[in-house]
Amino acid sequence: MQPDEPGRSVTPPSASGPVPDQAAPLPPDVPGAIDAAGATGEAHDGAGEAAPSDTTNHHLAGWQPGIPSIREHLPSLIFGAALPIGVYFIVRSHVRTDAAGLVIAGCFSVAWIVIQFVRQRRVDVVGAIVLVGFAVGVISSTLLGGNAYVLKVRDAFFTALFGVACIVTVFTHDRPALFYVSRYLSAGTDPDKVSAFDRLHEVPIGRHTFRVLSVVWGIGLVIEASARLTLADVLPTGTFLAVSPFITATVIGGLFAFTALYSKRVQMAVAAMVSDSPSGGATPSPPEGGGASQIPLA
Repeated sequence: MQPDEPGRSVTPPSASGPVPDQAAPLPPDVPGAIDAAGATGEAHDGAGEAAPSDTTNHHLAGWQPGIPSIREHLPSLIFGAALPIGVYFIVRSHVRTDAAGLVIAGCFSVAWIVIQFVRQRRVDVVGAIVLVGFAVGVISSTLLGGNAYVLKVRDAFFTALFGVACIVTVFTHDRPALFYVSRYLSAGTDPDKVSAFDRLHEVPIGRHTFRVLSVVWGIGLVIEASARLTLADVLPTGTFLAVSPFITATVIGGLFAFTALYSKRVQMAVAAMVSDSPSGGATPSPPEGGGASQIPLA
């Protein structure tokens, strides 16, 4: 994404462009908002960055900050989530307790994470969280005499913590927690992609978008985790494991639907700002507190 050249008008982003495939909790596709708002530096009183080099542009060709393809994370969903549930139902009749079956099933998730680490030679943040959660669950269950509840809710517990962090960091940090997780899932550790993703947050409309999504995702994740924490206590382990994925899929699916719709509204609002701009191209940056009236949630 290059800053505007002198005399070059800005082309409004298409409000009807394709929405990327959706997989993990990520912010809207707002690179069009940055392009329409002019050079990134204009959002900071002219103190912008140098234009990306041709090498960088070539490296980023075909990649767009935003929601990654579900195909990229499908193996992790299968081997890290679906397979352990199947393993539990297979081994449960061969072990004495629910806790033992949950530990054996969880080992398959751990094995998948370790295999990915050996192949990629780098620590995956999400995988590291899963490993820590599994270790904490096993240790807690052992100390409590084989308690199965802590093993059933270990994922829900971390989901609730992240949901709270999404809400709290909106008010305590310049960039909310959702921004960093989204950047990691979308851009990984590639410096050029990380830099491109960072620029989404450098214009007021981008900051407002991330803040709205952080609050919405935070509330949704807390509700989802609370439901699973409650059901884990009242349902048998097998029933809970069968029901839990549907709860997660329903809530996360709803959050993605909101993200896609809100993203489209952002792009349409930016297109309208550009077309209505009296300067004939460079759109004025919306005020920090005025984004809500220009980009309604519903």
